[in-house]
Amino acid sequence: MMAPENETFTLKDHSDVPPYIWEIAHQLLLGVDDKKLDLREPQPKKSLESAAAYIIFVYGLLAVYGVFSNLMLFVHILRYRLYKDPTFSFIINNVVSDVMKCVVVLPMTLYVLLVQNWMLGELLCTFLPMIQDIPLHVTMLTYVFLSWDRYRYLRHPTLPRLPAFVCTIGSWLTSVCLVLPYPIYITHIDLGMYVKDSTFDGVSICVVNLTDDMKEYMRGIFLVTYAGPLAAISYFFVCSSRELAYHSNAAAVYFDSRTRGDGRSRTDSNSTVTATTTDLRSSRGACSQDSRYSTDSYADYGRTRYETHEPEVDVVKEKRTQYYLGTIITVNAVCLCPLMIMRLARVALSETYDNSSHFDYTYVIFVWVGFLPTCVTPLVFTCWQMSRSSKKRLKGYFRFSNRKLRHSCEMVVTSAGTPASRLKIVESSDRLEDVCQINRAGCAGSSFC
Repeated sequence: MMAPENETFTLKDHSDVPPYIWEIAHQLLLGVDDKKLDLREPQPKKSLESAAAYIIFVYGLLAVYGVFSNLMLFVHILRYRLYKDPTFSFIINNVVSDVMKCVVVLPMTLYVLLVQNWMLGELLCTFLPMIQDIPLHVTMLTYVFLSWDRYRYLRHPTLPRLPAFVCTIGSWLTSVCLVLPYPIYITHIDLGMYVKDSTFDGVSICVVNLTDDMKEYMRGIFLVTYAGPLAAISYFFVCSSRELAYHSNAAAVYFDSRTRGDGRSRTDSNSTVTATTTDLRSSRGACSQDSRYSTDSYADYGRTRYETHEPEVDVVKEKRTQYYLGTIITVNAVCLCPLMIMRLARVALSETYDNSSHFDYTYVIFVWVGFLPTCVTPLVFTCWQMSRSSKKRLKGYFRFSNRKLRHSCEMVVTSAGTPASRLKIVESSDRLEDVCQINRAGCAGSSFC
């Protein structure tokens, strides 16, 4: 902020203050030419002042909907006791993290984005970056544990699952440890201690020291909390997909053997091959005599195994779970990517009065997009838990062409002269036309048609 004209300020001894702090204070005091400006009151950023109302509205809408949808998701999991499955226990941890983002992190971040001067005190100056990053790190670590647990389950269905509660506590403790170095790079200066003027009482500056060490730390945070977890999650999901393909083939062999169960003990007169388990075992023995480790012997052994043991994994259910979990994680990774790259680039770029507006608008957009998964995750979960019939019925509500056809056929009159009952909703427009034709053909010859 710019000092009023014809007034001078006496500075106390500031030998203990680093020179870069006084450069920032000088820019702050000379930034705005306003004699009546009171630095003890929140001063909005000039670059965002015209769009502040719209920014507050979209951020508020995101926060309110995020809290409401995640609480409904939490209640749904508790009501139907889905938490007994470790997968849903990890989702509960993610719900807690998302609620913290919407209730605590998002309002404070919005305040810092819109207000030029620092009014939150020394404590929040030190701990606000930690509070902002902890839920983000918890979300990524939760997804790592979730994908790891699913891979272990699909590979060894009989082994015990990962302890969800222990992994949850570990994700929060690990996230806290990762952000502990933040206070080293943050400095809070109370200008009232150095400027002999009552108008500066309680006026402070909160700055981040972008030194070489800070750059290395931010690069390490990017790799450890974003790039590394995404690589691990991708690896576990690829392995899980392979295991699902293996179980799917095994289930197909088991189903084929069950459908041919009655024909195993019979031999067709026109066939030279008897489909019995004994023949499979004898053929496996013949192959083992020729080559103990031949491919055919292993194939016959696997076929015999899955004819006698039912598959231990519900392939259809696990494929559905794999699809929706992959969607949730992908949305989170894509939405968070611009913000993480911007934070990494911010260390290398310098903000000046000429480009400050570009930085402000970019941060406002990227932060909003970064918090968008708090609203998307409950929607994907709803689609996940919704039955197929409910989905088809919901899709039918949005098919305008079907509505027109339905209205054209809903008043069908019978030959007795009484109106027929209202037609049920038909998912396919082709099938709806067939129903109309059948009804018209049924009342042909009647004077009411």
